[in-house]
Amino acid sequence: MRDTDIHSADLAYRRRSLLIVAAIVVLASFALWQLDAWLTGIASQLAQDGDPQRTRRWLRGLLVALGLLPVVPLSLLARSLRRLAAAAQAEQRFPPRDWRTLRDVRVLRGAAALRWIGRVRRMAAVARVLAALCAAVAMAAFWYYR
Repeated sequence: MRDTDIHSADLAYRRRSLLIVAAIVVLASFALWQLDAWLTGIASQLAQDGDPQRTRRWLRGLLVALGLLPVVPLSLLARSLRRLAAAAQAEQRFPPRDWRTLRDVRVLRGAAALRWIGRVRRMAAVARVLAALCAAVAMAAFWYYR
């Protein structure tokens, strides 16, 4: 094979990916729109309640949930990146043959492929560390606000 091979884009994968991103944007926009009203209602309810322990439990639950929210997506991202690096290492090419891409990309082999494999492994490690850090922040918030 030549050094200028092209890994063709998967148009169905691109279309599906764009639809998923659009759906996430719409859902996130709706959630943010509703969040203000919900938080205002919760704040007034907690202020009228006058129970500081209940407010503390609410704050603890909110902070723990916010800390745990990115753990699963970051863990899945790390797993996917590790799989990508392993497949590329096994084939000695980047991207691997079976991986779908959103656009046409040049196939890398040799030292260039190894550099990209190293970058992907480092990104997987960073995602894993960030997931652990978010879990640690959630546990610290749970402990601190007990």
